[in-house]
Amino acid sequence: MNTGLLILFCVLQAADVYTTLTVLKQGGRELNPVMAKLFTRFDPLTAMVSVKLVGVWALWYVDMWMLTLAACVVYAYVVNRNYWEIKK
Repeated sequence: MNTGLLILFCVLQAADVYTTLTVLKQGGRELNPVMAKLFTRFDPLTAMVSVKLVGVWALWYVDMWMLTLAACVVYAYVVNRNYWEIKK
């Protein structure tokens, strides 16, 4: 079961990267203070991909489907919020 959730998590991570970059291009800002700080030091794409790869690896490593499901729910919310920010 965790494999399917991990795939969904990866898709949501890709959607988050795309929607976040779109929001930034439209003049929006990153709401996550940790990521916002990283964006001041590194290219946003590089920072996001690096952090997301660590997150995917960590979820794969711990192999706990409830934690992966919770992460999917959180990122579904984040992507949805980014989507509505783009539509403004």
